[in-house]
Amino acid sequence: MTDEAQRLCKRCGQAWRAATLEGWKLYHDPNITSGGTELQPVEGNPQRCVWKVCCWRMAEEEHFNRYERAIYAVLSGNLKRLLPVCESWEDSVWAYLRVLVDTLVEQEVRSSGMAHDELDTLPRDYLEANWTLEKVFEELKATESKRVEEETREHYHVIQKFIILGDLDGLLKEFSDWLCGPMPLPSHLLRFMTHLVLFYRSMGTHLKEEVCVDVLKAFVSLLGREKQAELLPFYCSHLPAPLATASYALHLEGVADCSQRRRCLELARQAGLEVAAVTKLVVENVRERDDQEFVHHDLSPALDTGTSPEDQKKIDVIDWLVFDPAQRAEALKQSNAIMRKFLASKKHDAAKQVFSKVPEDSMKEIYQQWEEQGSATPLPAEDENAIREHLCIRAYLEAHEAFNEWFRQVSCPPQLPSLPPQASFTQKVAHEMREKDYQMEYDTWNGRLDSLTEDVKERIYNVLLFVDGGWMVDVREDCEEDPERVHQMALLRRLCLPLVCFLLLSVLQRTQRLPESLRLADIIASDQHRLYQVFSKEELRKFLQKMRESSLLLLDKGLDPLGYEVQA
Repeated sequence: MTDEAQRLCKRCGQAWRAATLEGWKLYHDPNITSGGTELQPVEGNPQRCVWKVCCWRMAEEEHFNRYERAIYAVLSGNLKRLLPVCESWEDSVWAYLRVLVDTLVEQEVRSSGMAHDELDTLPRDYLEANWTLEKVFEELKATESKRVEEETREHYHVIQKFIILGDLDGLLKEFSDWLCGPMPLPSHLLRFMTHLVLFYRSMGTHLKEEVCVDVLKAFVSLLGREKQAELLPFYCSHLPAPLATASYALHLEGVADCSQRRRCLELARQAGLEVAAVTKLVVENVRERDDQEFVHHDLSPALDTGTSPEDQKKIDVIDWLVFDPAQRAEALKQSNAIMRKFLASKKHDAAKQVFSKVPEDSMKEIYQQWEEQGSATPLPAEDENAIREHLCIRAYLEAHEAFNEWFRQVSCPPQLPSLPPQASFTQKVAHEMREKDYQMEYDTWNGRLDSLTEDVKERIYNVLLFVDGGWMVDVREDCEEDPERVHQMALLRRLCLPLVCFLLLSVLQRTQRLPESLRLADIIASDQHRLYQVFSKEELRKFLQKMRESSLLLLDKGLDPLGYEVQA
């Protein structure tokens, strides 16, 4: 601000002082070389060397004000008299660099032959100073000023130092040390570090990639904690693709509102993220968080097992895959995986909620998308097996729902009215009316029970006699092997098929359809379906005990053990 300083001096009536601030300019007379007829103004100070020596001496005068001495110290490059007024790190850096530039200028002036002998009156250590940027910061580090020494260690000043030095490797090493430190970095500092990394990347500067990734990961994590949904996709997109997918998927796990989910996916598309990979990973993360093993069913006809908050998260996470019709196949596969665990835990209501999340037109959509690709080959084996598994689960859930409806019906029969002893004539008439009402209610109840019994029979047989190889058995084997899925499906056959067999036995015995209950043994023992292979020894023992009970009841009715009339 030299020009403003000179104007201030003139306004205060100290034109001489303004003149002292003018003498630093190098002398140049354009008339010597121009050859023109018109005189041109001369620039600079022909006695610049004398002026500089005077400035140095004025900076050394102790009776002058310290700030006035500092002004002339700046003009003459007298670092010793300049530093006492530099109270901050920024001031000190400016002072050192100002003197560095000044010495370089004087050395150039001397080497060009423009200097006078008077220049030698300047101190030799100034004239022969060999300042470098590295030396400047070494001097700053060894300063006697406590404030400057403390400010030297501040994050932003460290960053400034390495940028001035052009030492990006050293800068990134500092970044790495800060990230590994015991205290979390201030949010604005982390933001600045991130933008600095992105800037150098955009300039094509070679940087240590692992440190850059660590900085971006830390900032993405910060944005996630602060729920900065609008900003997050942009910064995730600068991470390596697998890490970008994982980072954004982790954030999406905490988004529950449907409109917010749609917005997050739109932002991800705009940022260039792989949306399909992100949504798939969200579902897998939530689905695999529960490492509960499949457990063997209790064969009691319990209606259902409750749905926990963790179960609800697994149910709702399927919504991520239904926004885009192109992900219908993935939605089927992921929903099947979730429902397998629910079925293994007898959480049928939770499984039904997952099933309802998958759009009804999913299978049609999968086939249509495959046909639109113009491929003459059959549907991929993974997709076809997923569709079949979806149908298997639907058959099982329908059977279970039919049994629950039947169980509720059979558990609530109409109550036969009772007549109190020594009833009066009026009470007897009223009792007769109640008996007629009861008979009507009973006929209605019994008709409804017969209908539900036929329905539950049909639906359970749909499971036991599932087409093309059986329930939860893939029809295509030319697919990539998934050992966990194969293991779970085999376990589900062992868990669920015996259960529905016992449910059907319970239905048939309670409704006195004893010959039908005995014919169930033929189906279990059939080599066509080989259902006996899914029964444990204990389950087979229990099944045979049930068969014995049915035969004894038939004998009590005067029939043979298989339900046929006894021939005389």
